[in-house]
Amino acid sequence: MTRLPTATARGKALARDLQGLNVQVSCEPPDLWAMSRDCWPRSLLWTKAGVAPHPPDVVAWPADVEQVAAIVKLAAERQIAVVPFGAGSGVCGGTVPVRGGIALDLKKLTGPLKIELEKRTAEVGAGLNGQRFEELLNAEGATLGHFPSSIYCSTVGGWLAARSAGQLSSRYGKIEDMVLSIEAVDGTGAIVRTLDGPSAGPDLTQLVVGSEGTLAVITSARLRIWPRPRKQWLRGIRFPGVQDGMRALRSIMRSGLRPAVARLYDPLDTLLAGGGAGSARDGRSPKGGAFQWSGGAALQVPQPLKWVVEGAQAEALKIALKAPTLLNRLVDALPAASLMILGFEGDSDLDLDGEGEAALALCRAEKGADLGPSPGERWLANRYKISYRQSPLFSAGAFVDTMEVATTWDRLDVLYGNVRRAVQNHAFVLAHFSHAYLEGCSIYFTMIGWAGENVGDAEGDLEEAESRYDACWKAALNAVADTGATLSHHHGIGLAKQVFLPREHGEGMRQLRALKKAFDPSGILNPGKLLL
Repeated sequence: MTRLPTATARGKALARDLQGLNVQVSCEPPDLWAMSRDCWPRSLLWTKAGVAPHPPDVVAWPADVEQVAAIVKLAAERQIAVVPFGAGSGVCGGTVPVRGGIALDLKKLTGPLKIELEKRTAEVGAGLNGQRFEELLNAEGATLGHFPSSIYCSTVGGWLAARSAGQLSSRYGKIEDMVLSIEAVDGTGAIVRTLDGPSAGPDLTQLVVGSEGTLAVITSARLRIWPRPRKQWLRGIRFPGVQDGMRALRSIMRSGLRPAVARLYDPLDTLLAGGGAGSARDGRSPKGGAFQWSGGAALQVPQPLKWVVEGAQAEALKIALKAPTLLNRLVDALPAASLMILGFEGDSDLDLDGEGEAALALCRAEKGADLGPSPGERWLANRYKISYRQSPLFSAGAFVDTMEVATTWDRLDVLYGNVRRAVQNHAFVLAHFSHAYLEGCSIYFTMIGWAGENVGDAEGDLEEAESRYDACWKAALNAVADTGATLSHHHGIGLAKQVFLPREHGEGMRQLRALKKAFDPSGILNPGKLLL
Protein backbone atom coordinates (compact mmCIF):
# COMPACT_ATOMS: atom_id res chain seq x y z
CA MET A 1 0.00 0.00 0.00
CA THR A 2 1.31 3.45 -0.90
CA ARG A 3 2.21 5.64 2.07
CA LEU A 4 0.83 8.96 0.85
CA PRO A 5 2.75 12.16 1.69
CA THR A 6 1.12 14.46 4.23
CA ALA A 7 0.50 18.18 3.97
CA THR A 8 3.12 20.32 5.67
CA ALA A 9 2.77 23.66 7.42
CA ARG A 10 4.80 25.26 4.62
CA GLY A 11 2.53 23.70 2.03
CA LYS A 12 -0.63 24.93 3.73
CA ALA A 13 0.79 28.44 4.02
CA LEU A 14 1.79 28.39 0.34
CA ALA A 15 -1.68 27.18 -0.60
CA ARG A 16 -3.29 30.13 1.20
CA ASP A 17 -1.00 32.60 -0.55
CA LEU A 18 -1.63 31.04 -3.96
CA GLN A 19 -5.38 31.07 -3.37
CA GLY A 20 -4.96 34.81 -2.85
CA LEU A 21 -3.84 34.92 -6.49
CA ASN A 22 -7.10 33.13 -7.48
CA VAL A 23 -5.13 29.98 -8.38
CA GLN A 24 -6.62 26.52 -7.84
CA VAL A 25 -4.37 24.62 -5.40
CA SER A 26 -4.25 21.44 -3.34
CA CYS A 27 -2.27 19.98 -0.46
CA GLU A 28 -4.28 16.79 -0.45
CA PRO A 29 -2.08 13.67 -0.09
CA PRO A 30 -3.23 12.00 -3.35
CA ASP A 31 -2.42 15.15 -5.32
CA LEU A 32 1.00 15.51 -3.70
CA TRP A 33 1.72 11.85 -4.44
CA ALA A 34 0.60 12.14 -8.09
CA MET A 35 3.00 15.06 -8.63
CA SER A 36 5.94 13.44 -6.82
CA ARG A 37 7.18 11.49 -9.86
CA ASP A 38 6.74 10.91 -13.56
CA CYS A 39 7.11 7.63 -15.49
CA TRP A 40 10.85 7.33 -14.83
CA PRO A 41 11.24 3.59 -14.16
CA ARG A 42 13.32 4.31 -11.04
CA SER A 43 10.39 6.29 -9.63
CA LEU A 44 8.06 3.43 -10.58
CA LEU A 45 10.12 1.32 -8.18
CA TRP A 46 9.25 3.91 -5.50
CA THR A 47 5.60 3.49 -6.40
CA LYS A 48 5.85 -0.29 -6.15
CA ALA A 49 7.49 0.11 -2.74
CA GLY A 50 4.68 2.47 -1.70
CA VAL A 51 6.89 5.49 -1.02
CA ALA A 52 7.04 9.05 -2.37
CA PRO A 53 10.47 10.39 -1.36
CA HIS A 54 10.16 13.74 -3.18
CA PRO A 55 6.65 15.21 -2.84
CA PRO A 56 5.94 18.87 -3.60
CA ASP A 57 4.60 21.11 -0.84
CA VAL A 58 1.60 22.17 -2.91
CA VAL A 59 0.08 21.56 -6.35
CA ALA A 60 -1.12 24.55 -8.38
CA TRP A 61 -3.28 24.61 -11.53
CA PRO A 62 -2.88 28.02 -13.20
CA ALA A 63 -5.59 28.97 -15.68
CA ASP A 64 -3.56 31.33 -17.90
CA VAL A 65 -0.12 32.79 -18.48
CA GLU A 66 -0.77 35.67 -16.10
CA GLN A 67 -1.40 33.25 -13.25
CA VAL A 68 1.79 31.36 -14.14
CA ALA A 69 3.71 34.65 -14.00
CA ALA A 70 2.18 35.58 -10.64
CA ILE A 71 3.03 32.18 -9.16
CA VAL A 72 6.64 32.30 -10.37
CA LYS A 73 7.09 35.86 -9.12
CA LEU A 74 5.84 34.90 -5.66
CA ALA A 75 8.09 31.84 -5.64
CA ALA A 76 11.13 33.91 -6.66
CA GLU A 77 10.52 36.38 -3.85
CA ARG A 78 10.38 33.54 -1.32
CA GLN A 79 13.05 31.27 -2.85
CA ILE A 80 10.57 28.42 -3.39
CA ALA A 81 11.07 25.80 -6.11
CA VAL A 82 8.65 25.69 -9.06
CA VAL A 83 8.50 22.47 -11.10
CA PRO A 84 6.47 22.60 -14.35
CA PHE A 85 4.38 19.48 -14.94
CA GLY A 86 2.70 18.42 -18.19
CA ALA A 87 1.12 14.96 -18.19
CA GLY A 88 3.80 13.05 -16.29
CA SER A 89 4.78 10.73 -19.15
CA GLY A 90 8.49 11.59 -19.01
CA VAL A 91 10.84 8.67 -18.38
CA CYS A 92 13.91 10.48 -17.01
CA GLY A 93 12.69 11.97 -13.72
CA GLY A 94 12.50 15.46 -15.22
CA THR A 95 9.50 16.52 -13.11
CA VAL A 96 10.51 15.00 -9.77
CA PRO A 97 10.38 17.91 -7.27
CA VAL A 98 13.65 17.08 -5.52
CA ARG A 99 13.44 20.28 -3.45
CA GLY A 100 9.71 20.29 -2.81
CA GLY A 101 7.99 23.56 -3.55
CA ILE A 102 5.21 24.15 -6.07
CA ALA A 103 4.26 21.50 -8.61
CA LEU A 104 2.91 23.63 -11.46
CA ASP A 105 0.40 21.49 -13.34
CA LEU A 106 -0.16 23.19 -16.71
CA LYS A 107 -2.99 21.06 -18.09
CA LYS A 108 -5.48 23.95 -17.89
CA LEU A 109 -3.44 25.91 -20.45
CA THR A 110 -5.17 24.45 -23.50
CA GLY A 111 -6.11 27.55 -25.45
CA PRO A 112 -6.84 29.61 -27.29
CA LEU A 113 -6.30 27.17 -30.16
CA LYS A 114 -5.88 28.84 -33.54
CA ILE A 115 -5.42 26.63 -36.60
CA GLU A 116 -4.54 28.33 -39.91
CA LEU A 117 -3.91 25.65 -42.49
CA GLU A 118 -3.44 28.18 -45.28
CA LYS A 119 -0.56 29.72 -43.31
CA ARG A 120 0.59 26.24 -42.18
CA THR A 121 0.55 27.32 -38.52
CA ALA A 122 -1.27 26.55 -35.29
CA GLU A 123 -1.18 28.39 -31.96
CA VAL A 124 -1.71 26.04 -29.03
CA GLY A 125 -1.57 26.06 -25.24
CA ALA A 126 1.20 24.06 -23.59
CA GLY A 127 -1.23 21.96 -21.57
CA LEU A 128 -3.16 20.47 -24.49
CA ASN A 129 -2.99 16.68 -24.73
CA GLY A 130 -1.07 15.52 -27.78
CA GLN A 131 -3.67 13.14 -29.18
CA ARG A 132 -6.45 15.70 -28.69
CA PHE A 133 -4.36 18.30 -30.51
CA GLU A 134 -3.83 15.98 -33.46
CA GLU A 135 -7.56 15.17 -33.58
CA LEU A 136 -8.43 18.88 -33.67
CA LEU A 137 -5.89 19.41 -36.45
CA ASN A 138 -7.27 16.43 -38.40
CA ALA A 139 -10.76 17.93 -38.22
CA GLU A 140 -9.37 20.92 -40.14
CA GLY A 141 -7.58 18.74 -42.68
CA ALA A 142 -4.19 19.26 -41.03
CA THR A 143 -1.54 17.35 -39.10
CA LEU A 144 1.43 18.28 -36.95
CA GLY A 145 3.23 15.14 -38.13
CA HIS A 146 4.35 14.51 -34.54
CA PHE A 147 3.51 11.06 -33.19
CA PRO A 148 5.55 10.15 -30.09
CA SER A 149 4.75 6.82 -28.45
CA SER A 150 3.39 8.84 -25.51
CA ILE A 151 0.95 10.84 -27.64
CA TYR A 152 -2.06 9.69 -25.59
CA CYS A 153 -0.51 10.79 -22.27
CA SER A 154 1.74 13.76 -23.06
CA THR A 155 1.27 17.47 -23.70
CA VAL A 156 2.54 19.98 -26.23
CA GLY A 157 4.51 21.75 -23.50
CA GLY A 158 6.15 18.50 -22.44
CA TRP A 159 7.18 17.83 -26.03
CA LEU A 160 8.86 21.22 -26.25
CA ALA A 161 10.52 20.97 -22.84
CA ALA A 162 12.25 17.67 -23.70
CA ARG A 163 12.82 18.11 -27.47
CA SER A 164 10.43 15.30 -28.30
CA ALA A 165 10.56 13.19 -31.47
CA GLY A 166 7.64 11.48 -33.16
CA GLN A 167 7.59 8.26 -35.12
CA LEU A 168 7.52 10.16 -38.44
CA SER A 169 10.47 12.43 -37.61
CA SER A 170 12.47 11.53 -40.73
CA ARG A 171 9.80 13.34 -42.78
CA TYR A 172 8.50 16.05 -40.45
CA GLY A 173 11.43 16.60 -38.08
CA LYS A 174 11.46 16.73 -34.29
CA ILE A 175 9.41 19.18 -32.24
CA GLU A 176 12.21 21.79 -32.32
CA ASP A 177 11.93 21.74 -36.13
CA MET A 178 8.19 22.45 -35.89
CA VAL A 179 8.19 25.30 -33.36
CA LEU A 180 8.10 28.83 -34.76
CA SER A 181 7.75 30.81 -31.54
CA ILE A 182 6.85 30.37 -27.89
CA GLU A 183 5.33 32.19 -24.95
CA ALA A 184 7.02 31.44 -21.64
CA VAL A 185 7.58 32.76 -18.12
CA ASP A 186 11.15 33.14 -16.91
CA GLY A 187 12.40 32.73 -13.35
CA THR A 188 11.59 36.33 -12.40
CA GLY A 189 7.94 36.02 -13.41
CA ALA A 190 8.41 37.99 -16.63
CA ILE A 191 6.43 36.87 -19.69
CA VAL A 192 8.67 36.24 -22.71
CA ARG A 193 7.18 36.09 -26.21
CA THR A 194 9.53 35.23 -29.05
CA LEU A 195 8.98 36.14 -32.70
CA ASP A 196 8.42 33.60 -35.45
CA GLY A 197 11.81 32.35 -36.66
CA PRO A 198 14.23 32.79 -38.24
CA SER A 199 15.61 35.03 -35.53
CA ALA A 200 18.23 37.73 -35.73
CA GLY A 201 21.13 36.76 -33.52
CA PRO A 202 20.77 33.92 -31.00
CA ASP A 203 17.42 32.14 -31.19
CA LEU A 204 15.64 32.54 -27.84
CA THR A 205 13.04 29.95 -28.82
CA GLN A 206 15.66 27.25 -29.28
CA LEU A 207 17.38 28.20 -26.00
CA VAL A 208 14.18 27.48 -24.06
CA VAL A 209 13.09 24.40 -26.05
CA GLY A 210 14.76 21.38 -24.47
CA SER A 211 15.64 23.15 -21.21
CA GLU A 212 13.18 20.94 -19.24
CA GLY A 213 11.67 23.79 -17.25
CA THR A 214 15.01 25.01 -15.87
CA LEU A 215 15.10 28.30 -17.83
CA ALA A 216 11.42 29.14 -18.30
CA VAL A 217 7.91 27.72 -18.07
CA ILE A 218 6.52 27.27 -21.60
CA THR A 219 2.85 28.33 -21.68
CA SER A 220 2.00 28.27 -25.40
CA ALA A 221 3.59 27.89 -28.81
CA ARG A 222 3.12 28.60 -32.48
CA LEU A 223 3.87 25.47 -34.49
CA ARG A 224 4.27 24.56 -38.15
CA ILE A 225 1.53 22.26 -39.48
CA TRP A 226 0.90 20.43 -42.75
CA PRO A 227 -2.07 19.35 -44.86
CA ARG A 228 -3.03 15.87 -43.78
CA PRO A 229 -1.74 13.35 -46.36
CA ARG A 230 -4.36 11.18 -48.02
CA LYS A 231 -2.27 8.14 -48.94
CA GLN A 232 0.38 5.88 -47.43
CA TRP A 233 2.89 3.38 -48.80
CA LEU A 234 4.16 0.80 -46.28
CA ARG A 235 6.53 -2.15 -46.55
CA GLY A 236 8.47 -4.62 -44.47
CA ILE A 237 11.99 -5.47 -45.66
CA ARG A 238 14.12 -8.32 -44.34
CA PHE A 239 17.92 -8.04 -44.21
CA PRO A 240 20.41 -10.85 -43.52
CA GLY A 241 21.85 -8.84 -40.63
CA VAL A 242 21.42 -5.59 -38.78
CA GLN A 243 24.55 -4.09 -40.39
CA ASP A 244 23.02 -4.61 -43.84
CA GLY A 245 19.93 -2.77 -42.65
CA MET A 246 22.03 0.11 -41.26
CA ARG A 247 23.73 0.57 -44.62
CA ALA A 248 20.38 0.56 -46.41
CA LEU A 249 18.93 3.09 -43.95
CA ARG A 250 21.94 5.35 -44.48
CA SER A 251 21.64 5.06 -48.26
CA ILE A 252 17.96 6.00 -48.17
CA MET A 253 18.55 9.11 -46.08
CA ARG A 254 21.58 10.20 -48.13
CA SER A 255 19.69 9.72 -51.40
CA GLY A 256 17.41 12.65 -50.66
CA LEU A 257 14.36 10.47 -50.02
CA ARG A 258 12.39 11.38 -46.90
CA PRO A 259 10.38 8.39 -45.70
CA ALA A 260 7.73 9.03 -43.09
CA VAL A 261 8.74 5.78 -41.37
CA ALA A 262 12.16 4.14 -41.39
CA ARG A 263 12.65 1.74 -38.47
CA LEU A 264 15.19 -1.06 -38.33
CA TYR A 265 14.94 -3.76 -35.65
CA ASP A 266 17.84 -5.83 -34.33
CA PRO A 267 17.43 -9.65 -34.47
CA LEU A 268 15.47 -10.09 -31.23
CA ASP A 269 13.33 -6.99 -31.68
CA THR A 270 12.73 -8.24 -35.22
CA LEU A 271 11.07 -11.37 -33.84
CA LEU A 272 8.84 -9.22 -31.65
CA ALA A 273 8.07 -6.50 -34.18
CA GLY A 274 7.95 -8.67 -37.27
CA GLY A 275 6.27 -11.78 -35.92
CA GLY A 276 2.92 -12.60 -37.39
CA ALA A 277 0.77 -14.78 -35.17
CA GLY A 278 3.54 -14.87 -32.62
CA SER A 279 4.21 -11.22 -31.96
CA ALA A 280 4.31 -10.20 -28.33
CA ARG A 281 4.10 -6.61 -29.58
CA ASP A 282 0.64 -7.09 -31.04
CA GLY A 283 -0.61 -8.73 -27.88
CA ARG A 284 -0.71 -12.35 -29.04
CA SER A 285 1.46 -15.03 -27.48
CA PRO A 286 3.61 -17.30 -29.65
CA LYS A 287 2.06 -20.68 -30.31
CA GLY A 288 4.25 -23.59 -29.44
CA GLY A 289 7.23 -21.30 -28.90
CA ALA A 290 7.43 -20.39 -32.61
CA PHE A 291 7.67 -16.86 -33.96
CA GLN A 292 6.51 -16.60 -37.57
CA TRP A 293 8.26 -14.42 -40.12
CA SER A 294 5.96 -12.92 -42.73
CA GLY A 295 6.46 -15.22 -45.67
CA GLY A 296 9.05 -17.26 -43.79
CA ALA A 297 9.49 -20.28 -41.60
CA ALA A 298 8.62 -20.46 -37.92
CA LEU A 299 11.58 -19.88 -35.61
CA GLN A 300 11.96 -21.71 -32.31
CA VAL A 301 12.87 -19.36 -29.47
CA PRO A 302 14.71 -20.68 -26.38
CA GLN A 303 12.45 -21.00 -23.33
CA PRO A 304 14.22 -18.33 -21.18
CA LEU A 305 13.73 -15.75 -23.92
CA LYS A 306 10.06 -16.68 -24.15
CA TRP A 307 9.66 -16.08 -20.41
CA VAL A 308 10.92 -12.53 -20.81
CA VAL A 309 9.17 -11.49 -24.03
CA GLU A 310 5.85 -13.02 -22.93
CA GLY A 311 5.98 -11.44 -19.45
CA ALA A 312 5.98 -14.79 -17.67
CA GLN A 313 5.07 -15.43 -14.04
CA ALA A 314 7.44 -14.04 -11.44
CA GLU A 315 9.35 -17.23 -10.69
CA ALA A 316 10.13 -18.01 -14.33
CA LEU A 317 11.00 -14.38 -15.02
CA LYS A 318 13.25 -14.31 -11.98
CA ILE A 319 15.17 -17.36 -13.20
CA ALA A 320 15.65 -15.82 -16.62
CA LEU A 321 16.56 -12.27 -15.60
CA LYS A 322 18.96 -13.35 -12.87
CA ALA A 323 21.17 -14.64 -15.69
CA PRO A 324 21.18 -11.66 -18.10
CA THR A 325 24.53 -12.63 -19.64
CA LEU A 326 23.09 -16.00 -20.66
CA LEU A 327 19.96 -14.36 -22.06
CA ASN A 328 21.99 -12.00 -24.19
CA ARG A 329 24.13 -14.88 -25.48
CA LEU A 330 20.95 -16.73 -26.45
CA VAL A 331 19.94 -13.65 -28.44
CA ASP A 332 23.29 -13.75 -30.25
CA ALA A 333 22.51 -17.33 -31.26
CA LEU A 334 19.22 -16.36 -32.91
CA PRO A 335 19.00 -15.94 -36.69
CA ALA A 336 20.65 -12.62 -37.57
CA ALA A 337 17.84 -11.39 -39.83
CA SER A 338 16.65 -7.84 -39.20
CA LEU A 339 13.37 -6.23 -40.19
CA MET A 340 12.94 -2.70 -41.52
CA ILE A 341 9.58 -0.95 -41.57
CA LEU A 342 9.57 1.60 -44.37
CA GLY A 343 6.81 4.02 -45.28
CA PHE A 344 6.05 7.10 -47.34
CA GLU A 345 2.98 9.31 -47.30
CA GLY A 346 1.51 11.97 -49.56
CA ASP A 347 -1.39 12.65 -51.90
CA SER A 348 -0.38 10.89 -55.12
CA ASP A 349 -0.12 7.13 -55.62
CA LEU A 350 2.25 7.78 -58.50
CA ASP A 351 4.66 9.81 -56.35
CA LEU A 352 4.48 7.34 -53.46
CA ASP A 353 5.11 4.35 -55.71
CA GLY A 354 8.10 6.15 -57.24
CA GLU A 355 9.60 6.99 -53.85
CA GLY A 356 8.89 3.51 -52.53
CA GLU A 357 10.47 1.76 -55.50
CA ALA A 358 13.55 3.99 -55.27
CA ALA A 359 13.92 3.08 -51.60
CA LEU A 360 13.39 -0.62 -52.31
CA ALA A 361 16.14 -0.52 -54.94
CA LEU A 362 18.55 0.87 -52.33
CA CYS A 363 17.48 -1.86 -49.91
CA ARG A 364 17.96 -4.59 -52.53
CA ALA A 365 21.52 -3.31 -53.04
CA GLU A 366 22.10 -4.21 -49.37
CA LYS A 367 20.50 -7.69 -49.68
CA GLY A 368 17.06 -6.54 -48.52
CA ALA A 369 14.03 -8.67 -49.40
CA ASP A 370 10.61 -7.05 -49.87
CA LEU A 371 8.04 -8.69 -47.56
CA GLY A 372 5.12 -6.68 -48.90
CA PRO A 373 2.84 -4.25 -47.06
CA SER A 374 1.63 -6.52 -44.23
CA PRO A 375 4.51 -5.94 -41.73
CA GLY A 376 4.21 -2.18 -42.20
CA GLU A 377 0.45 -2.20 -41.83
CA ARG A 378 0.74 -4.33 -38.69
CA TRP A 379 3.28 -1.93 -37.22
CA LEU A 380 1.01 1.05 -37.93
CA ALA A 381 -1.98 -0.62 -36.28
CA ASN A 382 0.00 -1.50 -33.12
CA ARG A 383 2.60 1.26 -32.89
CA TYR A 384 1.49 2.65 -29.51
CA LYS A 385 0.89 -0.63 -27.70
CA ILE A 386 4.34 -1.70 -26.56
CA SER A 387 4.77 1.09 -24.00
CA TYR A 388 1.64 -0.08 -22.21
CA ARG A 389 2.76 -3.71 -21.91
CA GLN A 390 5.49 -3.15 -19.35
CA SER A 391 3.33 -3.28 -16.21
CA PRO A 392 3.30 -7.10 -15.93
CA LEU A 393 7.10 -7.13 -15.97
CA PHE A 394 7.27 -4.57 -13.14
CA SER A 395 4.66 -6.53 -11.19
CA ALA A 396 6.68 -9.74 -11.61
CA GLY A 397 9.82 -8.15 -10.19
CA ALA A 398 11.60 -6.73 -13.26
CA PHE A 399 12.44 -3.21 -14.25
CA VAL A 400 12.04 -2.10 -17.86
CA ASP A 401 13.64 1.00 -19.26
CA THR A 402 14.46 2.55 -22.59
CA MET A 403 17.46 4.61 -23.63
CA GLU A 404 17.43 6.63 -26.85
CA VAL A 405 20.84 7.85 -27.93
CA ALA A 406 22.12 9.05 -31.27
CA THR A 407 25.32 9.35 -33.26
CA THR A 408 26.73 9.72 -36.78
CA TRP A 409 26.53 6.89 -39.29
CA ASP A 410 30.21 5.99 -38.95
CA ARG A 411 29.82 5.37 -35.21
CA LEU A 412 26.38 3.75 -35.25
CA ASP A 413 27.38 0.08 -35.32
CA VAL A 414 30.15 0.71 -32.78
CA LEU A 415 27.65 2.40 -30.44
CA TYR A 416 25.20 -0.49 -30.82
CA GLY A 417 27.85 -3.08 -29.96
CA ASN A 418 29.42 -1.09 -27.11
CA VAL A 419 26.13 -0.53 -25.29
CA ARG A 420 25.04 -4.15 -25.67
CA ARG A 421 28.36 -5.37 -24.24
CA ALA A 422 28.24 -2.83 -21.40
CA VAL A 423 24.72 -3.81 -20.34
CA GLN A 424 24.84 -7.57 -20.95
CA ASN A 425 25.76 -8.45 -17.34
CA HIS A 426 23.06 -6.18 -15.91
CA ALA A 427 20.00 -6.57 -18.13
CA PHE A 428 18.47 -8.22 -21.15
CA VAL A 429 18.85 -5.77 -24.04
CA LEU A 430 17.26 -5.30 -27.45
CA ALA A 431 17.18 -2.34 -29.81
CA HIS A 432 15.77 -0.69 -32.87
CA PHE A 433 17.09 2.13 -35.05
CA SER A 434 14.76 4.99 -35.86
CA HIS A 435 14.75 8.78 -36.33
CA ALA A 436 17.22 8.61 -39.20
CA TYR A 437 18.72 11.69 -40.81
CA LEU A 438 21.34 12.66 -43.38
CA GLU A 439 24.10 12.70 -40.76
CA GLY A 440 23.17 9.82 -38.49
CA CYS A 441 20.53 7.94 -36.56
CA SER A 442 19.09 7.27 -33.13
CA ILE A 443 19.24 3.87 -31.40
CA TYR A 444 16.41 3.04 -29.03
CA PHE A 445 17.56 0.42 -26.52
CA THR A 446 15.18 -1.53 -24.28
CA MET A 447 16.74 -2.90 -21.08
CA ILE A 448 14.95 -5.47 -18.90
CA GLY A 449 16.60 -6.32 -15.59
CA TRP A 450 15.77 -8.01 -12.32
CA ALA A 451 14.68 -5.60 -9.57
CA GLY A 452 13.35 -8.09 -7.00
CA GLU A 453 9.92 -9.50 -6.29
CA ASN A 454 9.73 -8.02 -2.77
CA VAL A 455 10.48 -4.36 -3.54
CA GLY A 456 7.36 -3.29 -1.67
CA ASP A 457 8.09 -5.31 1.47
CA ALA A 458 11.11 -3.60 2.97
CA GLU A 459 13.24 -0.51 2.46
CA GLY A 460 16.31 -2.68 1.95
CA ASP A 461 14.67 -4.36 -1.04
CA LEU A 462 14.00 -0.95 -2.64
CA GLU A 463 17.61 0.10 -2.10
CA GLU A 464 18.83 -3.11 -3.71
CA ALA A 465 16.49 -2.62 -6.67
CA GLU A 466 17.66 0.98 -7.12
CA SER A 467 21.28 -0.19 -6.93
CA ARG A 468 20.72 -2.75 -9.71
CA TYR A 469 18.91 -0.18 -11.82
CA ASP A 470 21.62 2.46 -11.31
CA ALA A 471 24.42 0.03 -12.15
CA CYS A 472 22.72 -0.84 -15.44
CA TRP A 473 22.31 2.82 -16.39
CA LYS A 474 25.83 3.77 -15.36
CA ALA A 475 27.28 1.04 -17.56
CA ALA A 476 25.08 2.02 -20.50
CA LEU A 477 25.80 5.76 -20.30
CA ASN A 478 29.53 5.19 -19.86
CA ALA A 479 29.48 3.25 -23.12
CA VAL A 480 27.52 6.03 -24.84
CA ALA A 481 29.92 8.73 -23.62
CA ASP A 482 32.99 6.66 -24.51
CA THR A 483 31.66 6.28 -28.05
CA GLY A 484 31.16 10.02 -28.43
CA ALA A 485 27.40 9.74 -28.92
CA THR A 486 24.76 12.10 -27.51
CA LEU A 487 23.09 11.09 -24.24
CA SER A 488 19.57 11.79 -25.42
CA HIS A 489 17.77 12.07 -28.72
CA HIS A 490 14.24 12.83 -27.51
CA HIS A 491 13.50 11.70 -23.92
CA GLY A 492 15.43 14.51 -22.27
CA ILE A 493 17.95 14.38 -19.42
CA GLY A 494 16.06 14.76 -16.13
CA LEU A 495 17.64 13.04 -13.14
CA ALA A 496 18.55 9.89 -15.08
CA LYS A 497 21.35 11.25 -17.25
CA GLN A 498 22.46 14.59 -15.83
CA VAL A 499 25.70 13.43 -14.17
CA PHE A 500 27.02 12.54 -17.65
CA LEU A 501 26.27 15.98 -19.15
CA PRO A 502 29.79 17.39 -18.51
CA ARG A 503 31.26 14.53 -20.55
CA GLU A 504 29.16 15.64 -23.51
CA HIS A 505 29.31 19.44 -23.14
CA GLY A 506 32.71 19.96 -21.53
CA GLU A 507 33.45 23.68 -21.14
CA GLY A 508 29.96 24.36 -22.47
CA MET A 509 28.56 23.59 -19.01
CA ARG A 510 29.91 26.96 -17.81
CA GLN A 511 27.97 28.78 -20.51
CA LEU A 512 24.83 26.78 -19.75
CA ARG A 513 25.06 27.76 -16.08
CA ALA A 514 25.46 31.39 -17.13
CA LEU A 515 22.24 31.07 -19.15
CA LYS A 516 20.51 29.62 -16.09
CA LYS A 517 21.62 32.62 -14.04
CA ALA A 518 20.27 35.02 -16.68
CA PHE A 519 16.88 33.34 -17.11
CA ASP A 520 16.40 32.28 -13.48
CA PRO A 521 18.55 34.41 -11.14
CA SER A 522 16.98 32.95 -7.99
CA GLY A 523 17.44 29.35 -9.18
CA ILE A 524 13.84 28.36 -8.49
CA LEU A 525 12.84 26.75 -11.81
CA ASN A 526 13.05 22.95 -11.62
CA PRO A 527 16.14 23.01 -9.38
CA GLY A 528 18.44 19.99 -9.23
CA LYS A 529 18.15 19.25 -12.97
CA LEU A 530 20.66 19.48 -15.84
CA LEU A 531 23.41 20.21 -13.26
CA LEU A 532 22.44 23.90 -13.53
